[in-house]
Amino acid sequence: MDVYKYGDQNAAVIGRVEKNTRVDVYKKGRTWTRIAYENGSGYVLTKFVEMVQRKNPFDGPMPGTSRHVAVAYVNENVSFLPEGYRYPIRVSKGSWLSIHTFSDKKVSFPYRREPEDVIMSSANLTLTPFVEWQNAEPGDLLYAFTTFYSTSTSKEGNIGRLYNIALASDRLTGIIVKPDEVFSFNEICGPYTAENGYKEAPILAGESKMGFGGGVCQVCSTIYNIVLRIPAVIVDMNWHAQAGTAYLPAGFDATVSNTKDMQFRNVLPYSIRIEFHSLDGVMTAFFFRADS
Repeated sequence: MDVYKYGDQNAAVIGRVEKNTRVDVYKKGRTWTRIAYENGSGYVLTKFVEMVQRKNPFDGPMPGTSRHVAVAYVNENVSFLPEGYRYPIRVSKGSWLSIHTFSDKKVSFPYRREPEDVIMSSANLTLTPFVEWQNAEPGDLLYAFTTFYSTSTSKEGNIGRLYNIALASDRLTGIIVKPDEVFSFNEICGPYTAENGYKEAPILAGESKMGFGGGVCQVCSTIYNIVLRIPAVIVDMNWHAQAGTAYLPAGFDATVSNTKDMQFRNVLPYSIRIEFHSLDGVMTAFFFRADS
């Protein structure tokens, strides 16, 4: 991959990094990642930078990753209109939204691959701030993350995708990850077969096609974005493709299949409890400090 002087494809190319090369990362952004190069630094496209790992997971979120501060419960149906969109996006009563920033009157949060946060009124929302891991007591919410999905029933295979999302969400809810234990997504949700309850739905493997368990990767990617932001060590992860997916910026998704897993090690001094909630196109994963 080419290394640019600045985060701009019109900038001068100062070198090249070969595939499978390990590099130090200063900041991973939605489009550009700043890396150590020779005696200085340079920029590469984020879609080429896989398996980024913090050297010290207790130093905070992965550099360049937005840090959310709360989760909001939606008390009444609300909607928002991302810039450039023709129709508003509806969020149903009973949904949960992870919040990037909030004030007395407004909240902000990312939506799909949009470069800027959505800003929405905080009316009809009840906010629960996250608790720093050092201060968390049993039952406290450490983090949450939200992604959005289509609920269209006219799109080919999407009924199966909705079913698979609900099934995987249910299987993950209540899972406990003990200190120093490795969480394996596939151990809980796999294998992705009809015999294990999954339906055929569109999957991503460089291109869209039908397969059992389509939609489960978005569930995995939602959890993966929490792992990037709390003290944890990524043991294994894989992308769908360099271009990424429609529901997250390139470089922030994590695919799973019968041969590919997403695993992380809990390095916190206590157990984590995973919860999951999906409703009408809004899915949110939660990590709590477990009661025991």
